[in-house]
Amino acid sequence: MAWEGLRLLMHPVALVLLVPGSWGLTVTPEELREVVGGTLLVQCWSSPQEGPYVQKTWCRQRSPGRCTRLVTTSQPLTAVENAQHTIWDHPKAGFFIVTMTQLREEDLGIYLCGSFNSSQNLINTFRNITLVVSPALITSPEGTSSPSVNGSEQGESGSSSFPGPASPELLLSVQYGLLLAKGLVLFILCVLLSFWRPRGRRTWLGQ
Repeated sequence: MAWEGLRLLMHPVALVLLVPGSWGLTVTPEELREVVGGTLLVQCWSSPQEGPYVQKTWCRQRSPGRCTRLVTTSQPLTAVENAQHTIWDHPKAGFFIVTMTQLREEDLGIYLCGSFNSSQNLINTFRNITLVVSPALITSPEGTSSPSVNGSEQGESGSSSFPGPASPELLLSVQYGLLLAKGLVLFILCVLLSFWRPRGRRTWLGQ
């Protein structure tokens, strides 16, 4: 039988064989994107389980058909943590949750969640996820975003910490304000002169 052939190909404890699909269904690969330092949260669905407990696992694919287990459940409703990986299973509800914290760029790769058959060293795959981890972005004072850099590079550039030269829009606003103020002063002078001149003509009338 096919299962007998798979038993002959078993690898050491962490490296397991993959069975594509859950309940005979094809698993469609998907891509998830996160940033460095972020957290990946994955929910995997399985058939509701009432009988003997079936372990769930999260693994990283090393080659087609081969996967290294990163964290595996031990019993229902109990979180298991291994380094940056945590898994928690609710078999009666038919789902389990995996988290990866403090993501790094080297975490980029293909990950799978599924049920684990320890006697046959097999994983029945529920989800096939390609994880892409990008550098974190820093928002500059001008509102644009740029990849994060180390401290030495920030110290050398340093210019982004200081405001740049005034924008043309600001200079135009200042000039417009000055012209408006000058026009207002001239208007006031004209009004004053219009009231003052008639009184001067009446004062110097001859006999």
